[in-house]
Amino acid sequence: MKNFIKNMLIIAVLICIYIKRPYVINSIINGIDLWNKSVFPSVFPIIIISDFILSTNLINIISNIIGPFFAKVFKVSKYSSYVFLMSLASGCPTNAKYIKDLLNSKVITNEEASKILAMSLLYNPLLIITITPFLKLSDSIYLIMINIICNIIVGLINRNYKCSILNNKISAKGFNLVNSIDNAINVLLLILGSIVTFITINAILPINHPLLGGILEITNGINMLNTDYLIYKYKFLFTGILMSFGGLSILTQIKSIFKDISLDYSLYYKSRIIHLIFMLAFCYIKLAISV
Repeated sequence: MKNFIKNMLIIAVLICIYIKRPYVINSIINGIDLWNKSVFPSVFPIIIISDFILSTNLINIISNIIGPFFAKVFKVSKYSSYVFLMSLASGCPTNAKYIKDLLNSKVITNEEASKILAMSLLYNPLLIITITPFLKLSDSIYLIMINIICNIIVGLINRNYKCSILNNKISAKGFNLVNSIDNAINVLLLILGSIVTFITINAILPINHPLLGGILEITNGINMLNTDYLIYKYKFLFTGILMSFGGLSILTQIKSIFKDISLDYSLYYKSRIIHLIFMLAFCYIKLAISV
């Protein structure tokens, strides 16, 4: 029965692709264009810089300065502060790349990796400002700041989630620019594949709504909000909702980065619900004050 349903689903998808071929081609072009203009310029240099940091003692300096605060407040290792700080600038899914670096260096456990991942759904501020031209700059900045606060709240709520804390110290690794570029391209190609896949899925679905589009791929969903038929408060509110969830595309990208590592994603899923509740509360407060 499962094979029958799977075969029928495949046939249905192929029929939809054939019927909506112009939309599919256009969505693929839009996905590549989105990746080329927004994602690649913001993510590529950050990945190179993060690899370079691993070749220096900077990660230990960062972790020694703000790490003790993170360790005490969130009950994680001091290296979690490095992931959070770097993610503030580069966003996700590069947060998964930083976490994987720490796992490969054997300074955090898989359980702690899940805990850090749940509280680091952050976005590149410049990317958010770029893709939300329909919002006032002050409102875009408000959503960015509130998203940071929501991640901190998630971290506080999850602080008693049990995970082993290692006392290992990370050692500097040699920096090879060619290997770093190769690594960055591989990560970015995974991101490109996910973006194109979920934008294409959205194109063949019968429902064309920003929330559905954003649940599949966040940047595409937010871009769909740049329209005249939605009133401003819904554009603001929907952007907050999409930032809380992150989208299936980002989740796929994260899982692709951790493809050779066994992680428990249940805490990540639960944290997105918590994140959404607080994001909605802060958005309604802002809208109520603005009236």
